[in-house]
Amino acid sequence: MTEKTKTLQKILPTELNELISKMRSLECSSLALLGPGARLSPSSEDWPDRLKDYPCVFQLTEIVDSLAEKLLALSALTTLQLGGNQIGKAGVKHLAGLTNLTTLDLRNNEISDAGVKHLAGLTNLTTLDLRNNEISDAGVKHLAGLTNLTTLNLRNNEISDAGVKHLAGLTNLTRLDLRSNKIGEAGVKHLAGLTNLTALELGDNQVGKAGVKYLAGLTNLTTLELRNNQIGEAGVKYLAGLTNLTMLQLRSNQIGEAGVKHLAGLTNLTTLELGDNRIGDAGMKHLAGLGNLTTLQLWNNQIGEAGVKYLAGLTNLTTLELRSNQIGEAGVKHLAGLGNLTTLQLWNNQIGDAGLKYLAGLTNLTTLDLRNNEIGNAGLKHLAGLRNLTTLQLWNNQIGEAGVKHLAGLTNLTTLELRNNQIGDAGVKHLAGLRNLTTLELRNNQIGDAGVKHLAGLRNLTTLELGSTRIGDEGAKALGQLCNLNILNLNKAEVTDLSPFKLLFEKGIPARWEPESRWEEGIFVEGCPLIHPPPEVIKQGHEAVVNYFREIQSQGVDRLFEAKMLIVGEGRAGKTSLLRRLYQPDQPLPDEEETTKGIDIHRHDFQLANGRTFRLNVWDFGGQQIYHATHQFFLTKNSLYILLDDTAKNHKSLTDEGFRYWLEVIELLSARSPVLIFQNEKGGRSKAIDEAGIKSRFPNVKEVYRGNLDKPDSVKTLSAAIEFSVQRLPHVGEEVPAKWVSIRAALEEEATHRPYMSQEDYFSIYRRYLEFAPTKALHLSRYLHDLGVFLHFQDDRLLRRTVILQNPWATEAVFRILDDPTVVERLGRFTFTDCERVWATSEYANMHPELLALMEKFELCYALRDQNDTWLAPQLLSPSVHPALDGWAKVGDLVLSYRYGFLPKGLVSRLMVRMHRFVPRPEMAWVTGVLFEREETQVLVQITPRGNEIVLRARGPERQALLSVISSDLDALNAGFPGLEEKLSKWVPCICSKCVVSASPGMFEQKRLLKRKQDGRRFTIDCPADSYEDVSLLELLDGLKLENLPRWADKPSDDRNGEYDAFSPEQAPVKNIKIFLASSEELREDRDAFDLYFRQQNDRLRQHGAYLEIVRWENFLDAMSDSGLQDEYNREVRSCNIFVSLFKTKTGGYTEDEFDVAHRAFKEQGTPRIYTFFQDAQVSTVSGNRNDLQSLWKFQDKLSELGHFWTRYKNTADLHLQFRDQLDKLLDQGLV
Repeated sequence: MTEKTKTLQKILPTELNELISKMRSLECSSLALLGPGARLSPSSEDWPDRLKDYPCVFQLTEIVDSLAEKLLALSALTTLQLGGNQIGKAGVKHLAGLTNLTTLDLRNNEISDAGVKHLAGLTNLTTLDLRNNEISDAGVKHLAGLTNLTTLNLRNNEISDAGVKHLAGLTNLTRLDLRSNKIGEAGVKHLAGLTNLTALELGDNQVGKAGVKYLAGLTNLTTLELRNNQIGEAGVKYLAGLTNLTMLQLRSNQIGEAGVKHLAGLTNLTTLELGDNRIGDAGMKHLAGLGNLTTLQLWNNQIGEAGVKYLAGLTNLTTLELRSNQIGEAGVKHLAGLGNLTTLQLWNNQIGDAGLKYLAGLTNLTTLDLRNNEIGNAGLKHLAGLRNLTTLQLWNNQIGEAGVKHLAGLTNLTTLELRNNQIGDAGVKHLAGLRNLTTLELRNNQIGDAGVKHLAGLRNLTTLELGSTRIGDEGAKALGQLCNLNILNLNKAEVTDLSPFKLLFEKGIPARWEPESRWEEGIFVEGCPLIHPPPEVIKQGHEAVVNYFREIQSQGVDRLFEAKMLIVGEGRAGKTSLLRRLYQPDQPLPDEEETTKGIDIHRHDFQLANGRTFRLNVWDFGGQQIYHATHQFFLTKNSLYILLDDTAKNHKSLTDEGFRYWLEVIELLSARSPVLIFQNEKGGRSKAIDEAGIKSRFPNVKEVYRGNLDKPDSVKTLSAAIEFSVQRLPHVGEEVPAKWVSIRAALEEEATHRPYMSQEDYFSIYRRYLEFAPTKALHLSRYLHDLGVFLHFQDDRLLRRTVILQNPWATEAVFRILDDPTVVERLGRFTFTDCERVWATSEYANMHPELLALMEKFELCYALRDQNDTWLAPQLLSPSVHPALDGWAKVGDLVLSYRYGFLPKGLVSRLMVRMHRFVPRPEMAWVTGVLFEREETQVLVQITPRGNEIVLRARGPERQALLSVISSDLDALNAGFPGLEEKLSKWVPCICSKCVVSASPGMFEQKRLLKRKQDGRRFTIDCPADSYEDVSLLELLDGLKLENLPRWADKPSDDRNGEYDAFSPEQAPVKNIKIFLASSEELREDRDAFDLYFRQQNDRLRQHGAYLEIVRWENFLDAMSDSGLQDEYNREVRSCNIFVSLFKTKTGGYTEDEFDVAHRAFKEQGTPRIYTFFQDAQVSTVSGNRNDLQSLWKFQDKLSELGHFWTRYKNTADLHLQFRDQLDKLLDQGLV
């Protein structure tokens, strides 16, 4: 099999059975089947060695739950690669039957200790890879009997010294990888007897100097990896006798000059990695005799010109890494004689133009890294003769057009990185002849359309970085010719139209509204002023973008002349008065006591010069503090804001808290949409305003207008300014598929008659204008939802059935709960009975579960776990901290601080809702703080008295893990506010000897630490307090948060979506129990209550390893079936685990049919379990419909004949209790 015939083949789950069948018939002995998250180059040349022997590597497109069970059919397998398939411990149990296996790779499969035990019988194994699987000491003991193993990889697990002892008997091992565990001196001692080892990797443990001594007897070692183990000078001396070593990795071990001398006798070394070890110039002399070295890494070692001279004699070197030292121009000259070098990394060394001349003779170089070296145009001429270069990195220099021309002859280049220079359009033309380029980085280079056109001929490009440039639509047209692109970064460019990339979209390259990634294909356009298609379409995903362009092609286009205007300001400033003066002149001004509850919306139309009608949607926001957190959901970009100032109050400047709040929140949430300020001169009182200061700080403030709203003509000038401003919003006049405009108009007409409609009604309107396809209809729905035309939460099992046409209808319902005196008095606690009381009016009838789900969706409340039918709205909690938490800070707490230039309202409340599974005691929460708990570990989150800082303090055995979990969700909340990142800084505590015992340690800004690490000049930093003690940069960054969150951190997705919360690290795999709920329409409220109650029960049931999925007939309103919806219901009935039917005064033909289907299925297959309940209603033959009652009695007789027992219930609480008892019995007996 030649290299050219090797392939990577993507496999759909539906194709898996066919693949297995073919392999079984051919009695194949090897299979490489990777999970969907694995990243593998399409070219086999770049594959890792473990995969290069396979003629074809397969990759599943999504996780297959029964994968391992299916593979059991391939009994002839001797080699199996299953990385990244999440097979878990249940999957490993099935693999135990493949007893012929000699090689098994299960990396990244979440198998845990319970899974490892199933491997104990695979005694033919010689190679086993279990990296990244959450295996601890208890799991390792099951490997002790696999004595034929020669290669074992347990990297990145949770193994400590106690676990390593179980490996002591595996004396046939020649390769062992234990990197990134918790192994110390005692653990290494257990490895001392594995004398056949030739390769041992122990990086990122806690071996220490005392542990290294146990390696001294492993004299067969040729490869030893010990990075980041604090072995120090004293530890290195134990390695001096390992003279067979050819590869030694000791990076980040603080070995210093004195330690290096112990390596001088290891003359067989060909690869030596000593990065970040402070060896200095004096240490370099001990390396001068290692003449066999071909690879030497010395980054971040405080090496200058005096040290580099000792490398001059190492003429066998092919790879040399010296980044982040201080070798300068004088040091480079000592490298001039290393003519065998093919790879040279000199990033961040102050080389300058003069230093480059010494590299001119290194003509074998294929890779050269010169980033951040103060290189200008003059220096590049010395590189012109390095014609073998394939990779050249020149980030962060001062290269302009005159310098780039010297690169024009380097025609073998495949990768060229020039970001953060000043090459401009004129410089790009010199790159036009580099036809072999596959990767080109030109971000932040003052390049516009004229420059990009010179790249159109580089047809081999697969990756092109052009972010933060002036490229617009003309440039995009030129880039559209590069048909081999897989990654194109246009983030923060000026492109408005993506139509030139339609061919790439059709090929499967997605548009992405997110930061660029080298690992994901896509055209990255975050921050571009997109119009065609709008960002709302991009954010829906690839399929929506392709659909958008296809719809344009088939329908043509229409233009939207519409905008949103929001009137904001403090309570009682006169916002409603302004609305009425502008657009409701026939209405009287409101009384002083009349305040806006939540949000009012008014539509105003005016004529444009071109004859089209412009629609202005005016939103009047309540100004009271309680509404601020909720308003944030509706403050949108591409809108006009009117900020009302009341002159009866004090002079307004940037220091006024209320005034500044609105300016800050508009800037943050609306992408700096334009603002007009109107001063309401109450009683004719005028006042000066710091207009210059406001406009300087907030450039989106366009003008200030004044008027006394008591006078009818006070807003004439403002009205004209509004019409002028909204016509200039960037989205006005944007093109969209023509029929979309018609569908939108029809929906808006519906909104004048009713507040909401079913999803099926929406589909019916869609069918009037376009051929119906559910996916396309839902793409349009999501687009209109994102625009704020209506609310349709498609990802929520309950809410997706309803399209909310009137936003005020929904927000009014929410505010009725938040404003309710009873709920306020109970500090935010409310029950379903409260909801029924507050939402008793007819406009909210039959929608109580949906409205409650909407509040949960907005993260305004959550269900209390131990109190049935009770919710908590944290923003109504007490403003005072619980006495038990007063003075809670202690020495030794793990502390993380978030400091905000502007802190959005309600952030801590939303965090509490989002992470409520870690709030077992809601009484330990208040408006600005909450105590999160997991077993014996606690994290206190609170806004400090300064008002713009959130501090997290963690303590307990899992403090690092819980802090990581909570802060990760806080990061996610922060990321939901566009522009907040530039107003936010994270601070980490100093760990010097004084600060570590202080309750108020000195703090470092995390961003500066990261930059310092990136620059690599020095990996220690002085304490910011008064100790001036040096602390480790890496420990500061790595010791606070976990890189990978613990398994128990997995977030519960919305229960309505049928997913589960992995709450406990020991929990069993969760079984999905499907309950079909049937009833006639008269019991809809009981059906809703049953649905809601048992969705809330899922937290309790997870301890039984169960998750309930409630299936109702409404779930299928969007189902497409040639044989009708009833067939869909019946298929679902047959596949469910439990069938529940509710009856009152009649049976209903469909419900009885569904019962018959369930009963037949139970007789045939033992499922579903059937439970039938009758409401204990007092119904007389006078008041009831006689035919209905007779059908009910007849059905009860039928149940008796079948021997099926039915149950009466008094009310919904009684129904819940009775069914819960039955369900618990089924779970306890393992019958579901």
